[in-house]
Amino acid sequence: MGLVLGVFMEQPQLDQQEVVQAIAKRIREVLELLGEDPNREGLAETPARVARALLEMTEGMRTEMPEVKVFSLREENSTYGEDEIVVARNVNFSSLCEHHVLPFFGKVDVAYVVGKEGYVAGFSKLSRLVNHFASRLQLQERLANQIADSLMQSDVKPKGVMVIIRGVHMCAYVRGVKDREADLVTMVTRGVMKTSSTVRNQAFRLLETQKVGLF
Repeated sequence: MGLVLGVFMEQPQLDQQEVVQAIAKRIREVLELLGEDPNREGLAETPARVARALLEMTEGMRTEMPEVKVFSLREENSTYGEDEIVVARNVNFSSLCEHHVLPFFGKVDVAYVVGKEGYVAGFSKLSRLVNHFASRLQLQERLANQIADSLMQSDVKPKGVMVIIRGVHMCAYVRGVKDREADLVTMVTRGVMKTSSTVRNQAFRLLETQKVGLF
């Protein structure tokens, strides 16, 4: 399957249906090895469905990273400016654990310190950035680092970034220890978020602020 997807990545003009068929063929083989009959009514379309689902859930591997468009707070006559903290909370994500190819999902919080240019990112762009890196075989720790690094290197030019991910992993939920209560929390910091405990604490307070008057 890796070879087929590798060819697909190198040749974007390759018909996606051919890739679906190639993956589906291997899924049929897996079902047979599990002792199932892939020809029975309930499973007849399953290999193709699984193939399409895998392609959708890993599309970040085959697409370019979305551009993080910026807005100048100064142009908008905003009271925000350099050194202010912007927080995006509870960004939903879902991904595939690369160890067992089982889903993990949860929430991402992103906080960053506005740079001297006074640029901020559109909220939808942050969501797309999270989903881009989540849409692949992934590790939660790597996901947090990729989000933080991409924002630090973007046109936003923040002075610092903090990313916190809270994830529920199906590999622990349905197999092994079968722990249905635990979640995994990952935090990474960059720039002044890493070097200044004062800035980090300000970001934590913003993240802990209760929603008031919101539906």
